[in-house]
Amino acid sequence: MFIGRYAVHSSPRRASRPGQFWPSWAIVVAVVATAQHTSAADSETAPGELTRLKYNHPGLVVDLGVGLWAWPLPCDADGDGDFDLIVSCPDKPSNGVWLFENTTSSTSITKMPVFRPARKLSRTTHYVMPSYVDGRLRVLSPWKEYPDFLRTGIEPSAALAVPEKIHNPQGTAPQARGTKMRHNQWRYVDYDGDGALDLVIAIEDWSDYGWDDAWDANGRWQNGPLHGFIYWLRNSGTNGGPQYAAPELVQAASRPVDTFGCASPNFEDFDRDGDLDLLCGEFLDGFTYFENVGTRREPTYAVGKRLQLADGRPLVMDLEMIVPVALDWDKDGDFDLIVGDEDGRVAFVENTGELAEDRTPRFLAPRYFQQVADELKCGALATPVGFDWDGDGDTDIISGNTAGYIEWFENLSGPGVADPRWNAPRRLTIDDKPFRVMAGPNGSIQGPCEAKWGYTTLSIADWDLDGLPDIVFNSIWGRVEWLRNTGTRSEPRLAPAAAVEVDWPGPPPKPAWTWWQPGAHELVTQWRTTPVAHDFNSDGLPDLAVLDSEGYLSFWPRHRRGDRLVLLPPERLFLDEEGKPLRLNERRAGGSGRRKLCVTDWNGDGKFDLLLNSTSADILLQIDGPAGKFSFRRAGTIARQNIEGHDVSPTTVDFDGDNIPDFVGGAEDGRFYFLRNPRSTSR
Repeated sequence: MFIGRYAVHSSPRRASRPGQFWPSWAIVVAVVATAQHTSAADSETAPGELTRLKYNHPGLVVDLGVGLWAWPLPCDADGDGDFDLIVSCPDKPSNGVWLFENTTSSTSITKMPVFRPARKLSRTTHYVMPSYVDGRLRVLSPWKEYPDFLRTGIEPSAALAVPEKIHNPQGTAPQARGTKMRHNQWRYVDYDGDGALDLVIAIEDWSDYGWDDAWDANGRWQNGPLHGFIYWLRNSGTNGGPQYAAPELVQAASRPVDTFGCASPNFEDFDRDGDLDLLCGEFLDGFTYFENVGTRREPTYAVGKRLQLADGRPLVMDLEMIVPVALDWDKDGDFDLIVGDEDGRVAFVENTGELAEDRTPRFLAPRYFQQVADELKCGALATPVGFDWDGDGDTDIISGNTAGYIEWFENLSGPGVADPRWNAPRRLTIDDKPFRVMAGPNGSIQGPCEAKWGYTTLSIADWDLDGLPDIVFNSIWGRVEWLRNTGTRSEPRLAPAAAVEVDWPGPPPKPAWTWWQPGAHELVTQWRTTPVAHDFNSDGLPDLAVLDSEGYLSFWPRHRRGDRLVLLPPERLFLDEEGKPLRLNERRAGGSGRRKLCVTDWNGDGKFDLLLNSTSADILLQIDGPAGKFSFRRAGTIARQNIEGHDVSPTTVDFDGDNIPDFVGGAEDGRFYFLRNPRSTSR
């Protein structure tokens, strides 16, 4: 029998002390049980104010990071003789120009200083790029320069006298879906060595690529690639009175330079022969080098070569949408790379000063800069779950992110501390290697440009009923899997991922746009949506709620089949106020899925409710409805602020131990936004 009421059961396996693991039917995912079954007035769901969780841990050092998308502008920002790091971050909710001050020493002595927490200079815009002219930083974005950038960021700005039209789309593929341009990067450089500053402009063209849902039945991309073209605009005037000629495509080996998107051009003398070579990034994770085989006044570029490490492995970043900036960071006479990653981190890629046999400059592997710990951050598009992962009685945070990792933020304060002290995040591992989901060449609906994204979103439950918490997760693939805990309650250890088993009566269903076929017992559904593990029908077995292949929030009941626990095919038991099945996303392909939710008794009436991603999270309170089904009333949004970029991932926590669930939302910037439950505040 299905029961729409949340209950805490007694059991021989019930926790006997704080910190022991409760079976999954008692505490699951972000489910915070409460013994209080008080009625909840609408005022108890009134929106409140969000605050970011802080480390509260003096002396702790963590990865330096802004929100989604890091555009670095390294420079001596404060005039004290050492390099600081300015990073432009155009995302929401961490939009801004951020200054990380170096108070350690000169980077000629300490190549990896520990930076102070960021200070905001101003808001920002897309595609902010540095140029270094006679030792001075000059900052551009499309059609604009920012003359007082070090003091006031992008305010004010000065318009550049450049034609509005720079690029004609180059796409020729018949599958192209119209003109689409994204990255648009402007920099000053004396391209032809005549003493006048020219403009170079990198344009990312998506006209061939289209966007998504272009796979054939064998997983081959039917559209074209991304293009990254570079133009130069010759200055026939002076630096004080520039007169720019019509844009010309930069050529290499008699063809236009064409990287896989986001070219991020760096014109510097990398091989020390007196002329300017070209080093580019791309939308993905690697670098291409074009040697100048001409002269300083008449540059001629050779065919592009991919940069490699000394051992022959490709030089790549951890994520993608990289933005490299060439600068002699360690002041040893060669040009290093300061590289922004998509998740907001920034890396130092050191030039060894040597050339490989193919005359490409040799770099060391990326090292990510560090900062004094300030606010918790888990990459980008964080998907947190509040849970006592190590069984010590307090609420930790386990979180996924765009990179496909799952990270553990350990609460170091113990139970009952409302504002805990936190450890630096640790990536969960399998066989001592970080667990990571990645799309690879054809795992993303939106095409091969998303090869290094994983988009892990998860819940925690005792999935195999052995008394240990396991992890159930979905990802960019749309395949729902689980990680079995083979360790102990205080020292979890994860086995390799396995499919959650569904007892399908025939071929497993899948979204219409998924090119690959699921295995016989696999659950494949809409991508990037949270699989919620919870004992919905109160039979002692953890069930599953997740969007089905058509976007309805559906209930997969758990069932014993001999010595196996399997899911039965889904039922659409979650209803709105009108008695209609809850369809949380009716869009298709790349617009599908993307729903983050958790289960909790938010208003304390003894029934489980839902928190669903929105500008923060929408509250869906459970109400009386048809027997055997779960009906919900929308009761507004949980917070006043809008922190939504791509989406917000809700969970609940109980740091202060009052048995009332408080809200934590993982945002696009990777940070965790906290809101105390109004019931707790009123107490």
